[in-house]
Amino acid sequence: MAFLKRTQSTSRAIRAHAERSAQIDDYVASQIEADGPGFALAVVAYGTVVHAAAYGLADVRSGLPIEQDTIFHLASCGKQFTGLGILMLAEERKLHLDDPVGKHIPLVTGFGPRVTIRELLHHTSGIRDLYDEDGVKQVLARCERPTNADVIRTYADLGCPMAEEGIEPGDTFSYSNSGYDLLGAVIEEVSGQLYHGFFARRVFDRLEMKDTFSVPDRRIDRPRCATGYTLDDGGELIEAGSSVLDNLVGSGSFYTTVTDLCRYDRALRTNSLVNEAGMEEVFTSGQTNDGNPTNYGFGWYLGAQDGISFADHEGAWNGF
Repeated sequence: MAFLKRTQSTSRAIRAHAERSAQIDDYVASQIEADGPGFALAVVAYGTVVHAAAYGLADVRSGLPIEQDTIFHLASCGKQFTGLGILMLAEERKLHLDDPVGKHIPLVTGFGPRVTIRELLHHTSGIRDLYDEDGVKQVLARCERPTNADVIRTYADLGCPMAEEGIEPGDTFSYSNSGYDLLGAVIEEVSGQLYHGFFARRVFDRLEMKDTFSVPDRRIDRPRCATGYTLDDGGELIEAGSSVLDNLVGSGSFYTTVTDLCRYDRALRTNSLVNEAGMEEVFTSGQTNDGNPTNYGFGWYLGAQDGISFADHEGAWNGF
């Protein structure tokens, strides 16, 4: 998912994207098989959808084609929602971005005053990410399908470890899924709502994103949800099922459609969810202690190409 900031006239951008629609279709047709897994795509130029299409199958076994309203797992692209939720609470003065995370989650006060909400958002906190092989084993030792509370207790039991001995918060950029799960827990603690309920009420219902949700198990009741696939060593498709980590929220966990994301894109552009200053903060790069930019904002990678600023994020989870 990418969000392009304004750098050229609206009409010229829309014409340019419209002219490329046929080229996009031709390129995609050359890259995927019509009877294999595919994707849905929309190109939005200054609030106007100038290209929308769907390619391939949502379910290979049944032959169900992908449509514009097919539901996909966002994986780590969902980190942007966590960043947005934190910023909403900051605008309401229910938290400060430079609060130590332990202020809101007392069990992790052992991380100290410098592991702040902002450092977690920018992936510069320096804390150990529990998504490595040993970390997952330690979390799963608590229960078969852990929640954020189990991640918090695991950190507490381990003594709130940093990623490396001698590393300090802000020393380096180090991508941390567990850090965003802690932010998900902060949203719940500060708002007094469950994570999925907070976003349903504050974002998805408000924007009429009717097919966007963050409760993973709800996908089994959604016939329009695409099946995720991986490839075995021989290049054969394997259906990816659920994960034992599916009940963790903050680092991912969202499902949505490309149609709903177009509504979300419009809300970001019009500052409908947070004010203009807040949106500037979202798309401002973090910095390490030595002043180097991380090129990562609040759940978005940041960069520029050919004079065009962009914000994007990739993700991978359960075959998506």
